[in-house]
Amino acid sequence: MHVEVREDVALVPGFLTHPECAALIEVVREAPREQALVVRAGESILDPSLRKCFDHHCPDEVSRRIGRRLLTSFGLVAERLGTDADALYGPYFMSYEQGSFFRCHRDVANHRDDPARLASHRWSMIVFLNGRSERTGLPTFDGGSLIIYTQSGDPRQRRTLVIPEPGLLVMFRSYLLHEVAMITEGVRYAIAGWMARPDDAIMKEAV
Repeated sequence: MHVEVREDVALVPGFLTHPECAALIEVVREAPREQALVVRAGESILDPSLRKCFDHHCPDEVSRRIGRRLLTSFGLVAERLGTDADALYGPYFMSYEQGSFFRCHRDVANHRDDPARLASHRWSMIVFLNGRSERTGLPTFDGGSLIIYTQSGDPRQRRTLVIPEPGLLVMFRSYLLHEVAMITEGVRYAIAGWMARPDDAIMKEAV
């Protein structure tokens, strides 16, 4: 498995093959969906000014299969990343239609009443199921880049821009600010998950 590590961000091209991405996109399209929520002061609320996209409730067997793949891949690079996190929360399946976005945020607790699981997040993971190139034979979209703001090094280089491509797995520390740029055309399909510290009972129960 080829892994490119850039400070607190790691990229794994080819985590999923293009045929696997195509099959998962069909599953996501057919699954029930609901508008995605955000956590504010311990409550999950609808706030389209911050996050505008859909969560899809895919079959359990699909979630388990992808979850095992994510755990295995993360375990192979955990030592390089300097983490002992080994409990997975997720995966979640999402779609971003034209006009969708996710404003700048962190994947950790920001309020004393936030769920304990948020305080446990150590690494965030995103898998892109499609991208911009028509040569893949997959649905395409414009916009929708993942932007991650690192905290060290040259201030002019702290903005990491990740252009979505099918099958690419992105891992980054959950406390880093990040955002999803607005989709200007098409639909962006992706999977998200979070790795937590191993001594957290709540996270162990969620696996």
